[in-house]
Amino acid sequence: MTPAGAPTRRLWLEHRSRQEEGGAPREVQARMAVMLVGEALVSQSRQLAEGQRILVQGFLARAGFRGEARDRLQLHATRFECFD
Repeated sequence: MTPAGAPTRRLWLEHRSRQEEGGAPREVQARMAVMLVGEALVSQSRQLAEGQRILVQGFLARAGFRGEARDRLQLHATRFECFD
């Protein structure tokens, strides 16, 4: 819950793809925290299963204001859609 009483949930989004960089193929992998805030998103997330493909829309923000968290980004979801 946020200090204002809104439900929250943190998920981890993992991306894997093959991209071209400088004319050569490159394997890309990244992992990022996704924050869901509000009853609608938290409720919708309960149907998710590990490894399920989703499309997430939202905005990037710092993970916190102290220490290493200042340098980490997390995605705050405003919407997501399931594909599986």
